[in-house]
Amino acid sequence: MLIREGVKINTTVSSNPVIGSSRSRLCVIEPEACMEIGPHVGMSGVSITAAKYVSIGQGTILGADVLITDTDFHLPIDNWRWSNAAGDTAESVVIGRGCFVGARAMILKGVAIGDGVVVAAGAVVTKNIPDEHLAYGNPVKIRPLADKWIRKENDK
Repeated sequence: MLIREGVKINTTVSSNPVIGSSRSRLCVIEPEACMEIGPHVGMSGVSITAAKYVSIGQGTILGADVLITDTDFHLPIDNWRWSNAAGDTAESVVIGRGCFVGARAMILKGVAIGDGVVVAAGAVVTKNIPDEHLAYGNPVKIRPLADKWIRKENDK
């Protein structure tokens, strides 16, 4: 797990009133897994699990109760049981620079999110999102960001 400078992890209601009783949880669950949190990332009451690779780019903000995972965790096996197959089902998650992920959004395995993306609260992201787009809904829909949300050239 690599956490760069200036990362802020909020876990209490006093730091963000939307959190409720959730605490931030960062878990690397397979021996070869890697999680990279870029500089100046902010998060509040999030749950991030890496069984392969999760990367969060510089200056990205993760809202309250965001869930990010690169695995399905389990596969069905005989006699109506489930295996612990986190590593077998893992596909990398990469989130770009300067993104905003709204409260209770879910970013699931195999997703690449471009720079400057806004993920709306409650969105379930199961496909790639290009730079400077809005991702919203369940299943996720995508549209270009309005001009007021796009970073100026000198901000990139």
